[in-house]
Amino acid sequence: MATVLDVPATAEIVGGAPEIVPRGSAALVPPKALEVFHQGMAHLNRGELSLAIASLEQALAAAPDFADGHVALGVAYAVDYRVYAAIDHLERAASLAPHNFSAHLKLGQLYFKLRISQKGYTEMARALECCTSLWQRRMVAQLIREERQREKDGYARPRWNKPFSRIGVVMGSGLILVLIVALLLHLH
Repeated sequence: MATVLDVPATAEIVGGAPEIVPRGSAALVPPKALEVFHQGMAHLNRGELSLAIASLEQALAAAPDFADGHVALGVAYAVDYRVYAAIDHLERAASLAPHNFSAHLKLGQLYFKLRISQKGYTEMARALECCTSLWQRRMVAQLIREERQREKDGYARPRWNKPFSRIGVVMGSGLILVLIVALLLHLH
């Protein structure tokens, strides 16, 4: 079963092992921010979450538009169970670098973990569009297979993606009003 830390946030397969190699916007990142980013990734890979988060936040303070930094910080927050912060940083990375495979992969993976499957599938489709290697395609395919199996074996969950009907809102409001009036009459 895949976890959030299966692959470093920005990994490239070199000699069969993942290696941290910032891409894309890294050329525009100040050297000090890159150095702190690498320290943060080293802390993250060792499981030192508080040190990793502090280092990655420091790197992003120096380079706020560094997409790979946002991916790494999003992963660190996700591992530290700070879900909303993780989603914010991963979505920021995806918006800064729309062709960043890692941003879409990690965001989709987090949505799958949170059982928000529709958003997860959307991000996995975007990750597939960003694939540059067979290894990346296999990883996305494996995560999608696992999610489909989880959906097949699990309980049906509400999707909460349809707005309430006007009749439902009026009836619900009326019911709440009746309950409030009944409570007030009961208290007097």
